[in-house]
Formats: sequence, structure tokens, C-alpha cells
Amino acid sequence: MVIAQATNLGNLAMAQTCDIPYHVLDETCRQYCRLPTLRAANDRIANFIAQLPIFEHYSFDLEVLFGAVDGQKFEAATPTVKARHSRKYFSGGRGVVAYTLLANHIALRTELIGAHEHESHYVFDICYHNTTDIAPAMITGDMHSVNKANFAIARWFEMGFAPRFTSLQAQLKHLYCGDDIAQYDNFLIKPAGEIDRSMICDDPSIIEQTIASLSVKEISQQALVGKLCALSPHHRTRKAVFEVDKLVRSIYTHALHARPPAAAQFHRSQNRIEAYNQLRSFIAQVSGRKHLIGKTDLDVAISNECGRLLANVVTAFNSMLLSQLLERYQRDGNQKALDTLKKISPVAWQHIYFLRHYAFRNENPIDITAMLAGLDLL
Repeated sequence: MVIAQATNLGNLAMAQTCDIPYHVLDETCRQYCRLPTLRAANDRIANFIAQLPIFEHYSFDLEVLFGAVDGQKFEAATPTVKARHSRKYFSGGRGVVAYTLLANHIALRTELIGAHEHESHYVFDICYHNTTDIAPAMITGDMHSVNKANFAIARWFEMGFAPRFTSLQAQLKHLYCGDDIAQYDNFLIKPAGEIDRSMICDDPSIIEQTIASLSVKEISQQALVGKLCALSPHHRTRKAVFEVDKLVRSIYTHALHARPPAAAQFHRSQNRIEAYNQLRSFIAQVSGRKHLIGKTDLDVAISNECGRLLANVVTAFNSMLLSQLLERYQRDGNQKALDTLKKISPVAWQHIYFLRHYAFRNENPIDITAMLAGLDLL
């Protein structure tokens, strides 16, 4: 059922290539294939991977757990309310964007948004609604994750936000100072303007109300940013939030200029979600076309959630293999093999066949130890 939805084969095609009849698949899908149950299943798999011995070696920074957000375009097999035209990605068709939060190769959460919506409006929401035991301390993203409020929102909720700038030099026009701008006349890098401190400090209740609304989930980030942008440019709430964002963004930009090697970690974090997107794209194209099936937005969201579940299962299976090898080489004291093992990504699918006859009723469990008996990295 999950594989049928994730690979876009559908229950009928899956029934023809497995040992379960169509009516059983269809009835099971109707009763159990729901967003809450699929998200709960994803959470259990994510928490299971986090308990494996290999998981701690996925972190490339021992002090900070990095997460990454990114969107992936999928064409809608059947036009829905959320599906929108985008000539660049869907030619003459319609599609949606699967916005995903990833940490240590595990997809923690995914949300479907319209192709016409800006991804930056969902950065905070997808992180704040993470229900797994894995809590990233630093969130990276591409330029689509940046807007005039995200740096401020991340700081309010003690969430590190580190977008990967395409050009660091181009960000100098967003560098602001807190003191008199005339003091920086002789500096090599000059601020683009001065932050209005009075907007931030004179009436802190404005910002406190905004933080409280987001904290108790009375309003989503997408709705908040939409309301702020709809206000007059001279509105006090809008100016206060945007001034805080200027301040935090300026501190972040200055830190990147002072420590350029730090940007390498942000690149690594984003590269991981790009690798996940390749796996997710391959799963969706098993049926021959990269799209999501479903007649309604709910059906499409279920199809997308099944895709995330199957991708996490692949990551879990690979992590189990790597954990067994890790324990073997630790017992043998083979440091060279351990160093090689820790560089292997669990996001791989070349050894997994998605288009074969499925024997779901086979009672013989997979023996991972036997699979790895003849394998030796060195």
C-alpha cells in the first residue's frame, strides 16, 4: 500500500506485482492510509535510526546538529486546488512543491505547498512542528529560504538559521549598523544603512505579541509574513519585525565574512538534502514519471507522505547495514575500515530493486548478518 502510493504505481498495478489481491490493498488503504498514521510511522523510523550506532557518525559537527530545508517540485497527476502552473518545472501542466526538513540524512517532516508560494514562508513552521526526537539546532537553506522576517523569527525561538548565500559579496547591501553610520566612513566594508533602534526598543510589546502568537500556534509563519507584507510600509509592527531581521541578518553576514570556512558546513548540510531529493525523485519515477497521484489535495499529501516513508525506510535499512559493519570493525580494531565506513552515505538505492515481484507474506526475515558475511571494505 505504502509502496504503491510512494512509487505512484497505484493499488491496481501493485496488486499485479505482489502476493496481495487488489481488494485487500484497496480496503487497507482506505482504513489505514491517513496523514496522522503515516507521520507517526515516519517519526518511529526516524527515532529508530537515531538509536543506531552509526547515527552519531552522520554528524559532521560534534557540537551542533545541522538540519536543512528545501523544496522539490512534483507534477500533479490530476489537477487539484493546490496544484499550480509553472512553465519552468511543469511545462504546460500543474504541480506542487514538497517542502522537506532533513537532519543527518533523515527526512523529519514534509509539507506540500503550492508552486506559486515562496518557500521562505514555511521555514519556521516546518521546524516548529517537528515531532521526532531529533531536534536540529542549526537550520540551513538556499536563497529561497530568505525573506525579511526569517532571521528575526529564528532568533526569537533560539533556532539557528544559516542560509547558503549564492554570493556573499552580494549580501553587503543587506549589511546594517547599530551605531551612527558616519563612524564607518573609513571602513573597508561599509554598512548599507543604520538600524532604527527606536522601532525595536521603544515598544517591546509589539514584538512580544508576535512571538506569543507564533509560540501558541495561533498563527502560522506563512500567515504572519503575509499579513506583515500587506501592512503599510510605515506600520509600526511591520517596521519593528523587519528591523530585528536586519539586525540578525547583519550579524550573520558579518560572521560569514569573518569566518569563511564556516560556510563549508552550510554547504555540506544543503548537499545532504540534495542527495535526499535525488532518492525521493527516483522513488517517484519508478512508475515512469515524476509526479504525485491523487484526486484531491489530501490524496496528494498522502502520496507525498508515503514517498517520505519509503525514503526513510531505505535510509533505515542502509543505516542498519552500516551499524553492523561499524560494530564488526570496532571489535576487530580496524581503524582504516572505520574511517572509510564513516564517509559512506546511507542515502543509496543502487542495491534496492523497486520494480520486482513483492512477496509481502514471506515469513522468512531478512538476515542482515548473512548479507554482510562476505563483505569487507578493506
